[in-house]
Formats: sequence, C-alpha cells, structure tokens
Amino acid sequence: MRINWQEPKPVATIVILAVIIIAIFLGKIITGYSYKVAIALAASALIFLLTFINTDAGLAVLIFSMLLSPEIMIGQLPGRDIIIRFDDLLLMVITLAWLAKAAINKGLALFIKTPLNKAIGVYMLICIIATLRGAALGFVIPEKGLFYILRYAEYFLLYILVANHIHSKKQIKFFLTALFITCAIVSVYGILQIPQGVRVSAPFEGETGEPNTFGGYLLFISCLAIGLFLQNIGQGKRLALIGLAALISVPFLFTLSRASYLGVVFSFLVFIILSKRRLLLFVSMLAIVVLIALLKPEAVFSRLEYTFQERQPDLARIFNIYLDPSASARIFSWQDSYNAWKERPILGRGISGHGFIDGQYVRTLPEIGALGLVALLWLLWSIFKHSLRVYEKMDDQLCQGLTLGFIAGFIGLTVHAFTANTFIILRIMEPFWFITAIIMMLPELKEEESLQQESNLL
Repeated sequence: MRINWQEPKPVATIVILAVIIIAIFLGKIITGYSYKVAIALAASALIFLLTFINTDAGLAVLIFSMLLSPEIMIGQLPGRDIIIRFDDLLLMVITLAWLAKAAINKGLALFIKTPLNKAIGVYMLICIIATLRGAALGFVIPEKGLFYILRYAEYFLLYILVANHIHSKKQIKFFLTALFITCAIVSVYGILQIPQGVRVSAPFEGETGEPNTFGGYLLFISCLAIGLFLQNIGQGKRLALIGLAALISVPFLFTLSRASYLGVVFSFLVFIILSKRRLLLFVSMLAIVVLIALLKPEAVFSRLEYTFQERQPDLARIFNIYLDPSASARIFSWQDSYNAWKERPILGRGISGHGFIDGQYVRTLPEIGALGLVALLWLLWSIFKHSLRVYEKMDDQLCQGLTLGFIAGFIGLTVHAFTANTFIILRIMEPFWFITAIIMMLPELKEEESLQQESNLL
C-alpha cells in the first residue's frame, strides 16, 4: 500500500498530526513510570507497524497475549490500584493501526453491521447512563467507573474489529491455531503448579491467582476443541484436538472451580442435544468419570466435600443443606446485593457503585438495575439465538464444528456466571468475543464464497 505524499490530503495531515501528538504524549508519560511501561510502549509501537502491514499477524499476537501478558500498574484509586494488562494496550494499538489503515485505504470499512450491534449498543448505553448517574449521586468514584466502562467497551471493540477483518476460512484456521497453542501453553503451566498443592491458575495472575477465571477459560476453549473433534475432519487434526482436550482436563480439574465443574455439565448436555455423535459423547464422558473415580484426585474430592459442612448457625443453607464458609459468604453478599437493588431498582448505583460481588447476574442488579439486567440478558439471548441459527445454516465441517463448540462453551459460561463475574473478566471475555465475532460473520463468509463460486462458473 503506497501513499501519494505529493498530493496533500486531509487524511495524511491527520495521520501526521496524530503521530506527533502521540509521540509528545508518550515522551511525557514514559519519564513518570517504570521501565516496564517504556518496554510495553516500545513493543506496542512495533506491533502497530506489524498490524498496519499485516492485520492477521497483529491479531495473532493479541491472541497469545490474552493469557500470556503481564500486568502493568498505571495509577491508584482509593482502595485499589489501577492495573491494566499488556493486551489492553495491545488492543488499543491494533485498533489504531486498523483505523489508520482504513483511513488510507478507502476500500476498508470502519464498522460492519452484525446481529449483535443493537443489543451491544443498548447494553453499553445503559451502563454509561447508570454510571454517570451513580457518580452524580456519589455512589461511584468517577475514575473507577470510567475504568470499568472502558474495559467493557474494550470487549465490544475487539468484537467489531475481528468482525470487520474476517473474510476467509484460512484466517479462521490461523486464529484457531494460535488460540489452541496459547491454551496448550497455559495448560502446561497449570499442570506444573499441581505438585505445589495450590489451586492452579493462569500465568501473571499475582500471588493468589484467579483459578475460577482460569477454569472458565479452559471450559470455553475445551468446548471449541471438542466441537471440532466431533466433525468429519482429518485424522491428524482429530488426534491433535482430543490431545488438547485431554491436556486441558488436568489443570481444569485442579482449578478446583465448582462454577466451572457445573458449567461443563451443561456444556456436555448441549453437545448431547445438538451433536449427532451422542454415543461417542456418552462413552467418552463415562470413561472420564470412571477414570476420575479410579484416580480419586484428593484435592478435587476434598473441594467438593468441603461445599457441604456440618450444621453451624453462621453458615448459609439451602433447605436443610449447610454450605461452606466461602459459599455462605457468597450467598450473604447476594442478599446484600438484592437489598441494595431495591433502593435503586431501575438503573442501580452505577458500575462499581456497590463493591465486589461474585456472580454476574446478582452483581448487575445493584450496579445497573433492572434495565441493565434485561439488557444483559437480551445480549446473551441474542448471542445464543444467532449462533444457533448459524449452526443450522452451516454445512462446512469447520464452521459447523466451531459453532457447535461455541454454543456449548457459551452455555457453560452462562452457568459459570451464576457464581462468578464471567462476562466482565478479561481473560475469559477476550477469547470469547474474538470467537463470537467469527461465529456471527460465518453466514456472510458463506454467502461470499457462494458468490465467488458462481462468478468462477461464469
């Protein structure tokens, strides 16, 4: 792509001014932060050039960074540090490179119509209005609310960016390969933690780690692998996929994430309902259950038994079943959340206006109210409805298998979200929205291929 610099254009002028302003800004902030920030900015500059030349390569780097990027502290707020990951910065850089490329090449579209645009727009609008209102009422620290709003917008920006860029099955295979390699790397990392006797988590998660997050991520990626495995693909690919699923299963068990365990049950039910290979699924699941029963991993069984404690008056209970302190604390926080929601039932207190709550749906109520919960459920329903339509339309093995795995993984995550903030967690949502964009664009891709075949015949 060549730019005619002899002919002055507004676009070229804007690009030059933007580069100058960014250079001054970066020079100013680098002197105020640690060397890690300087290294991150230098790497971002290189990735900007890489993405400008080859967007596929930039997105592949982003996929690897989703689980393999370190945290960077950029500031502090009352009660917490402001921490971003390198992939946050990377996504902004890739987006800027894409916008610059689209500005210079008029053949590239900035935005594209997808089945989810309306639901995403309504959800984000309610989040913004509720948070601005919460800040005005004193429930939300403005900087903190803005940080979370930008994080939510980041996921949808990734969705739009990938949807704009997908135009061939070759790209899909390339991105899936990068996604599976990344998952294999972090799975090995998780396995290496097992002898330490801790709940396994992904790299760069701090001292305590986030095993529940890791469990949700592994659940989603394993479903994608299983969905493809169930299709009529090459023997070598099937062996690689089942090998990846087996590799994932080990750290998945040792995350000791009960939300993930429950989610995988529902994912398996989706495979049973939608897949034609029910016998293979039943046999496989039975073999896994028997293997776990024979090996009896002590940590896993202890975790499950720990859920149900002896009768103690300060523990929560469901009917006559007493829960463990961790689950009890979650139940009590849900009760507080419900009471807070009743005070502001329509728009809530704003994002981050009610403190930390484990549970996506219960957290949504006090933060963005009944309107926000309805908008979130509408968005989730739209994802399910349209992905199911895509699955019914697809006759290609790759597309059908990927969509099947996506639906199963999505249902597992909706169950996972009952006791975790699944749909706002960076390390689950980045791969989720990346694949969501691919799924939503498969009908367009199929139509383009059909038109291409017709033109070739003519």
